Amino acid sequence: MSAATRTVAFFCFLLATAAAAAAEPLPVVALLSLGSSLLDPFSSLRDWSSYASANLSGEPRPWCFWTAVTCDASGDITTLDLSGKNLSGSIAVEIRLLASSLTHLNLSGNSFGGPLPPFLFELTRLRTLDISHNDFNSTFPPGVSKLRSLFLLDAYSNSFVGPVPHGITKLRQLEHLNLGGSFFEGGIPLGLGSLPRLRYLHLAGNLLTGRLPHQLGSLTLLQQMEIGYNSYQGGVPPEFGRLTNLRYLDISSANVSGELPSEVGNLTQLESFFLFKNRISGRIPASLSDLRALNVLDLSDNLLCGQIPSGLSTLLNLTLLSLMNNQLSGEIPAGIGTLPNLQVLLLWNNSLNGELPRELGVHGRLEKLDVSSNSLTGPIPPGLCSGNRLDRLILFSNFFDSVIPPSLANCTSLWRIRIEGNRLVGPIPTGFGSLPNLTYMDLSSNRLSGGIPEDLGHAPRLEYLNVSGNPLLTPLPKTIWRASSLQILVASYCGLSGEIPDFDSGCRNLYKIELEGNDLNGSIPADIGHCQKLLSLKLDRNRLTGSIPPELARLPSIADIDLSWNSLAGTIPPEFDNCSTLESFNVSFNRLVGAVPAASAVLENLHPSAFAGNVGLCGELVGKPCEVKGTAVPQQTARGSAGAAIVWIAAAAVAAGLVVLILGTRWTQQREEAIDEELGPGQWRMTAFQRLNFTAEDVAACVSSSDQIIGMGSTGIVHRAKMPSGEIIAMEARVADFGVAKLIRTTNQSMSVIAGSCGYIAPEYAYTLQVDEKSDIYSFGVVLMEMVSGRRSVEAEYGEGNSIVDWVRGKTVRAEGGGAWEVLDQSAGAGCKDVREEMMMVLRIALLCTSRNPKDRPSMRDVLSMLREAMPNRKEAAIAEQQQQQGLGGSASRLQQ
Repeated sequence: MSAATRTVAFFCFLLATAAAAAAEPLPVVALLSLGSSLLDPFSSLRDWSSYASANLSGEPRPWCFWTAVTCDASGDITTLDLSGKNLSGSIAVEIRLLASSLTHLNLSGNSFGGPLPPFLFELTRLRTLDISHNDFNSTFPPGVSKLRSLFLLDAYSNSFVGPVPHGITKLRQLEHLNLGGSFFEGGIPLGLGSLPRLRYLHLAGNLLTGRLPHQLGSLTLLQQMEIGYNSYQGGVPPEFGRLTNLRYLDISSANVSGELPSEVGNLTQLESFFLFKNRISGRIPASLSDLRALNVLDLSDNLLCGQIPSGLSTLLNLTLLSLMNNQLSGEIPAGIGTLPNLQVLLLWNNSLNGELPRELGVHGRLEKLDVSSNSLTGPIPPGLCSGNRLDRLILFSNFFDSVIPPSLANCTSLWRIRIEGNRLVGPIPTGFGSLPNLTYMDLSSNRLSGGIPEDLGHAPRLEYLNVSGNPLLTPLPKTIWRASSLQILVASYCGLSGEIPDFDSGCRNLYKIELEGNDLNGSIPADIGHCQKLLSLKLDRNRLTGSIPPELARLPSIADIDLSWNSLAGTIPPEFDNCSTLESFNVSFNRLVGAVPAASAVLENLHPSAFAGNVGLCGELVGKPCEVKGTAVPQQTARGSAGAAIVWIAAAAVAAGLVVLILGTRWTQQREEAIDEELGPGQWRMTAFQRLNFTAEDVAACVSSSDQIIGMGSTGIVHRAKMPSGEIIAMEARVADFGVAKLIRTTNQSMSVIAGSCGYIAPEYAYTLQVDEKSDIYSFGVVLMEMVSGRRSVEAEYGEGNSIVDWVRGKTVRAEGGGAWEVLDQSAGAGCKDVREEMMMVLRIALLCTSRNPKDRPSMRDVLSMLREAMPNRKEAAIAEQQQQQGLGGSASRLQQ
């Protein structure tokens, strides 16, 4: 259609609409049509009413007082600001009725989806168009070149695909262009370099490729350029040195290679320079010392080599310097320590040697210091916390050989200290226990002596303490368990002596205690039952005596116990054979006696080496019959009435704590099957994954009846089981694959047959017959996908032989159909932007859990941490965004070590 034809058509449209609207003015028609096409969940536009009712107010142009509307003196609408109202639905074509006057249109921060309506480009008087923070998808429609008066176009954070629209290069008045955070692909249009008034360019976070156009160097008015988080080829063009008005430059995480051109030293107005996570090689140009306005310099995660230029010491405005994870060598310039405004210094994982600058921190502004994984020597500078602002001190894996400066124990801002793997000597200074913010403290693998200070037992927020590998040679302080927030204590191979202090009412948050390889004596305190969150206890290789306290087996979450190589006596408490959470239990090389409990299957699943070196133990698990009144009597396995079967009882906490208890039976095929039917019931066993209020016999009675079958899967049959107490323990058929790695192992750790519910089974299971915890992680990931998509693990839509994993990967990784957003369940709140972002985080976790390679799948503890990160926490997100705008975002994500 020609331009003339389009004009005539539009004119006809105006006439027809005007005739239909009768007495109502065009602005009212436009607004009422727009309002009726929108979904407005918060009724933000409730004052948009018909002209007749609105005119009762006596105002000649009442629409000028409606929400989101601004008029000029003649009553024509000039601004329509619908931002941040959680609107969705469609944009009515009648908005074109405002074409003669509308200059500012803001649709940002809503939930609009689908293709961007091309008729918006009929609003030819627009000077600003903001559609950011929505979910517009498909390709960017043609016609944007008609907005010749436009000086701001913001489409940040949408789902556009295809090339960057070429029509933008025709917008000669454009000053602000933001197309970041979508899925644009292809190269950066060369014509962008011909926009003479452009001051702001943001193309980051897309799928752009190709070389960085040297034509961008012609944008001499440009003040901010963010083009990172793409995948370019080649290096930084020397022509970028002509951008002399540039204040902010971010080309991070963009696959840029080659050497950094010396011409970047011409950017004398530059305040923030981010180039991290690329493949930049060669030396750091000495010309960077000419960037006297520079506040932030981040060249981390590259292939830079050589020495740190001494000229960087002249950048007096520098607040953040990050050169970590490169191949730099030589000494740190002494002048770095005298930079008056330095707040963050990150140099970890290089090959730096020499000493830290002695003056580092003396100006009182230092907040974060990370020089770990280098070859630095000498003392830790005493003035690091002169301004009481230091919150993270990371010095591990160096050769520091001084004492720990006592001044650090008075640094109330200190939150995280990692100085492990050095040659530090002397005592641990007293005072760390009084620091109000200290949560993480690792002093391991040094040469510290003198014991653990008593005050650490009173630390208010300390969660992690590791002093292992130091010659402390003293008893544990009696106050150690009183640290109310302590979760992990590691004090292995420290020469600790004396007895383990009583737990009393402390240790309420502890989940890991590692005290192996010491000289501890006495008994294990019976009040360890106070440690209700304990998961792991390692007391091996000490001189402990007495009996194993049965309270240890009653802990609700205990999973890993190692008491080997001690002098423990007595019997193994029978409670351990009912400890359904137990995964590892080692009591070898003690002085234990009596029968190894084997009434249930918990201890039976352990390797016999877990009991080795105890000559007094007997029973089937150690291959030594127990004697009763002089007669050797082998232990018997309980027999039931379910035939030759294994009864599984698995409990899995899924999502918001839903506990699903699944009973399944798997019938083994044996050559003597017919004989077994004649002789009666065969052997069976039950494994419980939580403390139960019923017996194995109660379960056997339930699974013997076929009329109680409620589901069948590859792993077996699910029965409805009502216990004598009235409790019904099977919360309909559910996923039966969780915990399969712990349930159905043979002695060689492999499965004898393929078992698993279709759609939940890990891919490696089918061809290796090997199962481990990573198989369970895969199944958990499938359930996460079901939750965020509202779909089942197997549906006909996925295609023959495919599961939800294949379908989701097709939508997200290969961008089929509508892309990642189409995966999300709209009925679960995906239409709301904040909820959608959280669902996307869960979806990313699910994709990690279902990685094809088991080694790429996270541990369950990591999954839990990531799920916690996915919880709503928008205030912190806003703070993080603010920090990003202040130029601190480039390295913030790597400060947590």
